[in-house]
Amino acid sequence: MVTRTTAALTMKTQRITYLAAALTLAMAGSSCEHDEIYEPLEFAVQLSPTNTYKAGDPVVFNFSGNADFITIWNGDTGHEYRYRERTVLDAPDRLEACELNLEFSRRSGANVGDVQFYVTDRFGGLTGSDAATDKARIEAIESGNFDGWIPLEIEEPSSSGKWSLTTHDLLDVDGNGTSVNDNFCLLMRWHPASAAAQRNYYINASVKVQFKDYSATTMKITELDPICFNRPDEMAGKEYETYTASSTGSKLGYLQTGGNYDMILNGTESSVVCPYLIDTWYVTTPLKLNMIPSDTGQSIKGVTDDVKNYSHIYNEPGTYTATILAGNGNYQGESGIRTYEVTFTVVEKIGGE
Repeated sequence: MVTRTTAALTMKTQRITYLAAALTLAMAGSSCEHDEIYEPLEFAVQLSPTNTYKAGDPVVFNFSGNADFITIWNGDTGHEYRYRERTVLDAPDRLEACELNLEFSRRSGANVGDVQFYVTDRFGGLTGSDAATDKARIEAIESGNFDGWIPLEIEEPSSSGKWSLTTHDLLDVDGNGTSVNDNFCLLMRWHPASAAAQRNYYINASVKVQFKDYSATTMKITELDPICFNRPDEMAGKEYETYTASSTGSKLGYLQTGGNYDMILNGTESSVVCPYLIDTWYVTTPLKLNMIPSDTGQSIKGVTDDVKNYSHIYNEPGTYTATILAGNGNYQGESGIRTYEVTFTVVEKIGGE
């Protein structure tokens, strides 16, 4: 059950009239099997009569009763109870930044340019289970000269052990206003030009999405459901195999995941020749980049706290709904959590107010 309270603004007087009675709600805490082990919840929330409800002024919520726990979603952006499980936002006009960060470190080996990156919003993805289908899709990309894919420049460090960071704006990935955030897909191809003296690489990659009024959301490439496909005929039956940092034995030519880096590419040393020419494709599952953090509430009271009120400043005019969760209990049990809603309107300040 949700208990609702509404405050309304009378435009002639610009004062708030409290329309609902004080909220008082009790719950029985007994059962037919044992005695009551906690106090029933008695709780009320009221808007303070001193509130001005003008943008930039604090709005105060007064509490009474015996609640041991109080959590509030104040209704401001990022703190709305109805969005507590939302993880995406379809509001392109509020998308402020969307970028891909590539951290790159070359290790041993002499070759240059063994790794290439591309992005697109026109690819349907790989199956991850049907090797024949996925191989055909990859061959179509190559035979089509990567049509629809945008190559990404990578700053390859000049010496072994050094790191570089390259950031790509996914809202203008080619400098001509091309955006790939609606169906983002990243492709990394590891294809050394020869079977000897290949370089080893450590790579970290992440996508950062920033909406107005929200904190940024960052996802590592390993969270974008990537599929690794080993293309050489010598890898038949092992097309999707990678190995982890804890694996043992020779894993030459395989992409490694886990450990301290998102990816490790293990090529050959100068005195070793790979028995086949490596051609590994690492493709993320196409995804609309509109991720946001879920809205959050604020815990303002625990068992030992004496909290009689809470205040928050709303800087923008509008109608807000604050949601308060209150509960009662101790180490033996709890009364259950009850939900209360308070709706009110904040107006713009007039003149020099």
